[in-house]
Amino acid sequence: MSVIHAILVPADEERPLYEVAIDSLTGMQAAVGGLIEVLDIDRPEATLILNEEGKLLGLPMNRRATLLLWVHLTRWRGHDALAGDVLIVGRPDDDGNMQDVPRELVDLLFKTKEYKYEVTTFDSLTTWSGNQRRYDDWVSAYNDGLALASRWFAVNDVRVVSA
Repeated sequence: MSVIHAILVPADEERPLYEVAIDSLTGMQAAVGGLIEVLDIDRPEATLILNEEGKLLGLPMNRRATLLLWVHLTRWRGHDALAGDVLIVGRPDDDGNMQDVPRELVDLLFKTKEYKYEVTTFDSLTTWSGNQRRYDDWVSAYNDGLALASRWFAVNDVRVVSA
């Protein structure tokens, strides 16, 4: 495995997200504290790497990684939470090699100064709509977008973008 650039999402919300270089399966396991499980997400295509036994070991819930999962993989919304530290990498290539975390996620999580959320509804699946509300941090934008989706059953999908 060549060196790939990833984002580590600590379960401890007092610790910031940070970029890491990973060069092996052992490095991935060390980052999440055990055997790995992978979940592919959409928009952008990326992979979440987590501790396969995180819940069994009683690792703390990773609220930020769970928000990312619920927004970027709609079918998981409200169904499960992630435990322990989580790595974000790019989807594997055709040979099964992990890739760098998508630049779009790096820019959104580290370089964006102002956020907004947008939604699609079941009667307009291809049109993203939003309001004038702006956020200084991505977690608040993700929370509010998901809160709207839980209150308004017409919402099909949620995304967070630069305002």
